[in-house]
Amino acid sequence: MPAPQLSNYVLETATAPGTGSFTLNGPEANRRSFEADFISGALVFYFADDGASAEWGLGTLTVGTPSVLARTTVLGNTANTKTTLNFPGTVEVYNEIPAEFLAILGQDGSLDLAGSLTVKGLPAVVGAISDHSHYVLQVTYDTDAGAFGYLDTTGIWKYVQPQGDYATNGALSAETTRATTIEGNLQTSKANLGGGNTFYGDQTVIGSVSIGVGLGWGGGTSSGQKRWSNGHLIFGLPDGSTNTYMGSFQISDLLGSPGDNGSGINMFGFDYNGARYDWLFPWNGNIITPKGSVAFQDDLKNLATQSQLPTGGTAGNGYYTITNGIMDLVFTITFNTAGGQWVTYPRGFSATPNVFACSDGSGDNQTDTDWFISGRTKDGFTFNSRNHQGSFQIFAKGPAK
Repeated sequence: MPAPQLSNYVLETATAPGTGSFTLNGPEANRRSFEADFISGALVFYFADDGASAEWGLGTLTVGTPSVLARTTVLGNTANTKTTLNFPGTVEVYNEIPAEFLAILGQDGSLDLAGSLTVKGLPAVVGAISDHSHYVLQVTYDTDAGAFGYLDTTGIWKYVQPQGDYATNGALSAETTRATTIEGNLQTSKANLGGGNTFYGDQTVIGSVSIGVGLGWGGGTSSGQKRWSNGHLIFGLPDGSTNTYMGSFQISDLLGSPGDNGSGINMFGFDYNGARYDWLFPWNGNIITPKGSVAFQDDLKNLATQSQLPTGGTAGNGYYTITNGIMDLVFTITFNTAGGQWVTYPRGFSATPNVFACSDGSGDNQTDTDWFISGRTKDGFTFNSRNHQGSFQIFAKGPAK
């Protein structure tokens, strides 16, 4: 609600208003009229006095010919009520502030407000003053600093830090810069995990980790072996008395020439009896363990296990091996009649193999012209013999099924 208006030397008369509005007759000599200082519709303070009684309050002015002042709110009167008085004759009407609207300082200089405080149309909040606070003489928003400032009783301007704004606080701004620099260094630098023998716990590292920078052959272990001293990854704690890694696991980067079996990546550890065990990954691509070299899958393709053929029939004794998909088949056949005879391989091929035969020389008095092989297929062949007896070793080699 807007405050009632007040001006200087405003005094007019009204004739017999009774309990109604004051119809204004114009200003007294050397005084001013209401319409000269206020606009139509203005809420103004008024006093009305006919010499016998008086009334005061807030009136609403309507400018016209003549102007009229309505008695909007009666604050009090000489009859000790808040109702309009009856003025039967001429009454003076003037603009003055009633006591109800005066701000009075207390004996200690304090000011008590029954309502709110508004500054330039905006509400102002006034807090209580304690022993730990200062009187604020002036509050302003400093557009250059981008912050609220207040002038305390010592005459010093101080600023209130806006939430989330570090630019106006030098210490916070410096700390932000320092933290940003540290974060950048941590993201781009190597990870250094310290702690020595007192270090426990898990560490997760994203990226590569470089351990040690030393060069040269040195150091020793409980088994008398040496290692390159350019750093290690150690799992487990060393025994302080013997400087051995009891029950631990260590990865050492061993330097050397490419292809040297004594250089490469060595992983080793010690059990609780002090016995050392190693896994060596040399530069030549092998893997060496206490049990010997580790075979790769490609190596196993070149190895074949001899397998016995099933017994029985004319071709029931012998064996076969398969290496890289090629089968070597050896078996025995026996002939007691002359002429040709079909022989089925005891283990089939996927394509026609090479076949040859030889006599076991068991008193049959045969020569190499006494037999021949014909009609080879992937399943068998025809064996021709001129004698009535004889045992023969058959060798076949071809692609296995």
